[in-house]
Amino acid sequence: MTRRFRGVAVVAVLAVAWSVALETVPVARVARDARAGETVATPHPIPAAVTSIVGLGDSVPAGSACDCDTFVSLIRKTLATRQGTGVAVDNLATGGLTSQGLLDQMDGGSATDAIVKADLVIITIGANDFDSDSLEDDDCGPRAGLACYKNDLARLRANVDGILGKVRALQTRPRSRIVVTGYWNVFLDGDSARAKGTAYVSNSDALTRVVNRTLAGAAAAKGARYVDVYGPFKGTAPGTTPRCWPPTATTPTPPDIGSSPTPSCPPSPRADPVRPG
Repeated sequence: MTRRFRGVAVVAVLAVAWSVALETVPVARVARDARAGETVATPHPIPAAVTSIVGLGDSVPAGSACDCDTFVSLIRKTLATRQGTGVAVDNLATGGLTSQGLLDQMDGGSATDAIVKADLVIITIGANDFDSDSLEDDDCGPRAGLACYKNDLARLRANVDGILGKVRALQTRPRSRIVVTGYWNVFLDGDSARAKGTAYVSNSDALTRVVNRTLAGAAAAKGARYVDVYGPFKGTAPGTTPRCWPPTATTPTPPDIGSSPTPSCPPSPRADPVRPG
């Protein structure tokens, strides 16, 4: 198992499991307290336990090139332990998948059958929608507002809106949940990114943040929960200025990131130089 996938698995499983756990009370505890005649004090109604998980997306949830448990499987184990119940998992993620490819999967077959039976659907998608060949061009950077990726970003939002709409329509379980994760970087990270120069590092970081904003916006619009992965890798909470190693010269951020300049984060020291795929 590479360091990169260890990092992705650990960050994702903790973030997603915590996201879901905030809404749950262990079923075993509820049953035990009910038998004892005690009342379980919870701020919200207890949702149905997660009994079936479906993973959708690209190489990140698929665990491509990684001889390891995927983060989708680790989430299953975490929830099973916390709930005290069995949890099934059907990981349908595929390396190299684009958002259009995932949208096409929603038209029938194993994906739709699995979603109908799932309590929790986890989606990581979007990195393969973008071509890195032109990344270092002037119009692909934050000073140009990522102009060269404008159409790709619009298509990503439309596709993810479509994906989430179809997943929501297929869900039949009470209080079924959808979780959408972001990325630490949609292109290369680590030493390989640094070797390509500052323009590559700055532009890939800016694009990653806009992709994450796009995914978060789609999730919010469709009632899904967005889980930040960029923040843990870059050392910042969502919505705050990234803490970089070391601080770099400030560069303007694209309009849909924010109006004031923020530091351009270098590649994360916590990940190996492998881009999602």
